[in-house]
Amino acid sequence: MEILLKVAPKSPLKFMCISKPWLRLVSSHKLVKTRVKLTANEKECSHHRVIFQDSTGNFKVSRLPPLFHTEKRTELFDMDSPMETPTAHTWIVGSVNGLICMYSNIEELVLWNPTIRKCKKLPTFGAKLRRDCSYYLKYGFGYDESHDDYKVVVIQCIYDDGGSYDSVVNIYGLRTDSWRTIDKFHGNLLINSSGKFVDGKLYWALSADVDTFNMCNIISLDLADESWKSLPLPTSYGEGSYPLTLGVVGNDLSVLCPNCYEGTNSDVWIMKHSGVKVSWTKNFTINHPKDLGEFIFFSYIFSIPSCQSNKGEILLLLPPIIMIYDGSTRQLEVVDQYKECFAAEIYVESFVDPLLIAHNHLADNS
Repeated sequence: MEILLKVAPKSPLKFMCISKPWLRLVSSHKLVKTRVKLTANEKECSHHRVIFQDSTGNFKVSRLPPLFHTEKRTELFDMDSPMETPTAHTWIVGSVNGLICMYSNIEELVLWNPTIRKCKKLPTFGAKLRRDCSYYLKYGFGYDESHDDYKVVVIQCIYDDGGSYDSVVNIYGLRTDSWRTIDKFHGNLLINSSGKFVDGKLYWALSADVDTFNMCNIISLDLADESWKSLPLPTSYGEGSYPLTLGVVGNDLSVLCPNCYEGTNSDVWIMKHSGVKVSWTKNFTINHPKDLGEFIFFSYIFSIPSCQSNKGEILLLLPPIIMIYDGSTRQLEVVDQYKECFAAEIYVESFVDPLLIAHNHLADNS
């Protein structure tokens, strides 16, 4: 087991085919969980990957470290979609410990580990809604460490012609392979389609009302006790500001705040916790063309500290543009542009098998 913790992921995948004892060893809960922790703390980020979605619904994958080297174009590798019928309407919700959650046709959800090519289709979710109302969905995916469970959240945001607004919160647990409803949040319209997962919590931004995109605060859902909390916005985010975009920098929640609708720059703020107190620090400002402000809002922003240098580099994925922010020079540089890609996510190579986790629970109960 000590050796298996240090070899490249491709080797243990081959070892699974040797015999049933080898399969049990490589896929054992202890080995899988230990490898996840070691990979998350590695300095080289050699097991981190960036997955891009193309216009056909399939995916292209790149190793993360080369993106920080601007002297050559990053090599992309094709990867088939786990969906039965891949389309451009397949969207990535998020990634945790090597598992990627995605949905297609609004209500078709899967958990996919591209490293071991294992995929689990989730059962149908949702409370029955009145026929005289409309609804749209907001998603979230995260890991509940206290219960060692992967959870998917789907919020049905319900509204009718009279202007009334309500919500139903559905939560799925991989270990039980089932859905249930939990207490809903108290607030207004959710803006970000996918909640951002940070330290056991999912975060969404809320608007002031259903007629505008002006933000009023940020809410979080603790996946362990399933409680909701409200967080303040950065102090510079005033009334009438353009919608912010949530992201993650390292292990911290971040927001990208365009300074105004036709502005030429946006501020990136980082949230820090000091006990129960929350504070925001402006990390840097992105200068961009005027027409990029709307583009940023309707794109996803993912960011991660560079594991390759001590310059405080941060990778910004605003598909199809890839940019690097250098903390030492405070300069932003466009690294590459993939015009055929319009969505992206960062994941880490792991052996977490969604089928095995759900199967083990069924076996324990039988």
